[in-house]
Amino acid sequence: MSEVLKSIMRLFPNGVAIITTNWNDKLVGMTVNTFNSLSLNPPLVMFSVDRIKGNDLPFKQSNAFAINLVDNKEILDVFAKKPAKERFNIVRYMEGIDGVPILTDSYAYIMAGKYNIIDIGDHS
Repeated sequence: MSEVLKSIMRLFPNGVAIITTNWNDKLVGMTVNTFNSLSLNPPLVMFSVDRIKGNDLPFKQSNAFAINLVDNKEILDVFAKKPAKERFNIVRYMEGIDGVPILTDSYAYIMAGKYNIIDIGDHS
C-alpha cells in the first residue's frame, strides 16, 4: 500500500524546498517536497521529515532553520543525492541566525523557528 501511495503522490506536482539548519555546529540540509503555508496569522509554515531514518533529529533539536526555495535542478540534486558531509562543500551559502546556512542560489528563503513538532506515522 505504501508503494501505491508513493506512486500516486509522485503524480501530484508540488513545490520542493531545501531545509537547512546548524545542528551541534554541523551544517545539515535536506530536500523536502512537503513544504506548505499553514497559517497567515500567526505566520506558520510546515514541512515533514522522515523520522524512521533519523532525518528528523537535527530539526527536532535545533531552534532555527531556513526553508530555501530552489528551482535549480543541480542544487536540488546535491541535497537529494550527494552524501550529507559533501553538500555544503558544493553549494554556495551565507550564514543566517544561529549559523543556519542560507543557500545563496535560492530564489527565496524563510528563516524560521520551531513552533510545534508532531510525529505521525513515519514522519515528523
